[in-house]
Amino acid sequence: MTDRSPAIKPTGWNAFWFAPVSTTVLHRIRFLTGLVLCGWILSFAGNQEAFLSLDGWFDRTAYIETNRPADPNRPDAPTPVPIGWSIFYLAGSNRGLFDALYWGSLAIVGLFTLGLATRITGILTWVVVVSFLANPASSYDADFLLGILAFYLMIGYALLGFWNGHLSPLEYVLGPNDAFVFKRWLGDRRAGAAPVSYSANATLRLVQIHFAIIVITSGLHKLQMADWWAGVALWYPLHPPLQTTADQLMQERGTAAVTLWFLSLIQYIALAWQIAFPAFAWRGGRWRVVLIGGAIVGWLGCFFVLGLPLFGPIYLIGCLSYLTADEWQRIAGWFGSRFGMVAAKPARAAAADSHKIKVGSK
Repeated sequence: MTDRSPAIKPTGWNAFWFAPVSTTVLHRIRFLTGLVLCGWILSFAGNQEAFLSLDGWFDRTAYIETNRPADPNRPDAPTPVPIGWSIFYLAGSNRGLFDALYWGSLAIVGLFTLGLATRITGILTWVVVVSFLANPASSYDADFLLGILAFYLMIGYALLGFWNGHLSPLEYVLGPNDAFVFKRWLGDRRAGAAPVSYSANATLRLVQIHFAIIVITSGLHKLQMADWWAGVALWYPLHPPLQTTADQLMQERGTAAVTLWFLSLIQYIALAWQIAFPAFAWRGGRWRVVLIGGAIVGWLGCFFVLGLPLFGPIYLIGCLSYLTADEWQRIAGWFGSRFGMVAAKPARAAAADSHKIKVGSK
């Protein structure tokens, strides 16, 4: 699904879903997601068997008890927790095989992050992510957002370039070579501008819509809790009940009113950002400051206030998926000018230069 724009360009809703776009955005979202996935997988290192194996904290007996059918004579009996499948279950009690699967999973995600054999490693990466999510002892709410990103990236790279007549037979099997993250950084003069793709657009649109639903649902869910209406929701994470002493509270008594006022203002702004997210997520210009700035502030808040290190990077990646290829190139140019790196030309400029070369050659 790559190359060759149609003679009549789609507009409106058709353009939203079916207009071909540069693969630059998809490749960079894949790279950032891969970095987060690698860090997530490495966080289990040293305790991977305790977290993920059938002989760990959540062992075979726990699986049996968790999946036991509810007692029909007890209406208040909890519903069994569905347990997913995992490649780590294949190892059983074989520690050597389990470690091979664990480090092999990291290698697969690393290859996908670098853009090598993306048609195959994309599918395997999704299998790896689902396997890490299967064990209730190690899963957390934010982890399932990684499963969503891995799923859509798998679909996108499975289709990317598949109907492009310019691919080599090996690329049809492994995926297009332009996905390799170092292809242009290594000075490949023949790389040119990134190709355009229908599947890249469809994949990014699915990520954008799903992420917008998650953000607005999260905001509406907060409105069901009295603490968010009262403006004191951020007070409790900053004052953990098991860590805050009476002396500390007495010291803050003089500034408590001012502190609560600022905390309530911050949380109302956060609520407004989440609930109004679809209204500005697809807008360009200065709205990008609201989009990306809100994601960065939310990252810092999740890390330092709520103690949730994974939510922030995922939210930032979700917001970055709304940027266009030209906006990504402007960001790369800004960083290049600040750190002395040579930035690639924007997609439109590169395409114009390519057209001039073709005309000149005639």
